[in-house]
Amino acid sequence: MKNLYVSVVLLQLIGTCLCQYPRPCANSEGLRTKECCPVWDGDGSQCGAMSGRGFCTEVEVSDEPHGHQYPHSGIDDRERWPLAFFNRTCRCAGNYGGYNCGECRFGYWGSNCAEYRESVRRNILTMSPAEQQKFTSYLNLAKNTINADYVISTATRAEMGENGENPLFSDINSYDLFVWMHYYVSRDAFLGGPGNVWRDIDFAHESAAFLPWHRVFLLHWENEIRKLTGDFNFTIPYWDWRDAQTCEVCTNALMGGRSPLNPNLISPASVFSSWKVRK
Repeated sequence: MKNLYVSVVLLQLIGTCLCQYPRPCANSEGLRTKECCPVWDGDGSQCGAMSGRGFCTEVEVSDEPHGHQYPHSGIDDRERWPLAFFNRTCRCAGNYGGYNCGECRFGYWGSNCAEYRESVRRNILTMSPAEQQKFTSYLNLAKNTINADYVISTATRAEMGENGENPLFSDINSYDLFVWMHYYVSRDAFLGGPGNVWRDIDFAHESAAFLPWHRVFLLHWENEIRKLTGDFNFTIPYWDWRDAQTCEVCTNALMGGRSPLNPNLISPASVFSSWKVRK
């Protein structure tokens, strides 16, 4: 099971399909064939093969055994990810990326993904008020916009039927998509039957892939914000909290101050006070 997250990271780094349920594959046909090789609109071929962007191929995952922390095998959908759902996906060539090779891989841009772009991350406290407001407005836009490319699963693969006759997927906004992805890799393992779960490990944070998985995760989140806003210079800022005596970003201009009526809630003056938790 620990290899699930290593596999996910390797899939991303070699330019293969993200496979957190691309919308064109989240249907009975995709589940039945176990193939997720969508057409790139640029040339009308799977994975942009006619333009040399990529090709449809078998997914490669590690055959190494799970760590001792997880004593199960062949039970959870996340084992040897993404084989429970798809065993053929797009493998992108060169600097191309995305689930159909229609995008550029991290660090590149342009019509042929040949131009290198260096991203600079800034301390959020050194950004101007206008820049800080743009950042929070981007977050709010993502929270209120259905993601165009990805959906989430609302059931296990077994519950969707042997031939995918009952596809159970749902739209989700571009912010909560990443909340869900993080939850998906850290939730309990479902072993089958009511209440039969494995709660003794968090695979997102208790495995060798902890650091690289989260770095790739944030790069994908950053990329989705860029696509949504059209601002391809956007980068996630950081907060250097090493010497902070208080939560310096807990202001209404940034991540939200405390409510004067209830210190356990965000101030109603913050844009984030209206956010709802997806259940």
